[in-house]
Amino acid sequence: MLRDHRARQAAERAERLEERLPWADTGKVLVDTDGGWLYPEKVSDVFRRLYREADLPPINLRDLRHVAATLIHAGGGDIHTIKETLRHGTIQLASDTYTSLLPQVDQEVARAAESVVPRARRPLPSDTAAHASLTQEGAES
Repeated sequence: MLRDHRARQAAERAERLEERLPWADTGKVLVDTDGGWLYPEKVSDVFRRLYREADLPPINLRDLRHVAATLIHAGGGDIHTIKETLRHGTIQLASDTYTSLLPQVDQEVARAAESVVPRARRPLPSDTAAHASLTQEGAES
């Protein structure tokens, strides 16, 4: 994807220079239409326009990172996967932030944990009768 993006960017640069329009060689991968710095507020403005056009509820662009982490966790992804996806420096940050965001995921994990807990064997009716006869004999002596 990045190679394709770089090829498109080179074509845009060549087109602008051919038309004698300015192009700033910043060396950045994501740039404005003139090659200059892509300012965060401009990206946020475009993002807001896109979610309104798509009739989606409002969300901050930065919150998409949290959504991605939450979906990875809900889908069964582990903390290491979240850390790598979000490029966190330590697993501690991912663990502290993303381990209990969705109650239904927590409940699912609790049910899974419960399913591996060994249960006591329920006595069979014949066991109960044998137990009663043993205890009655002990009480008579």
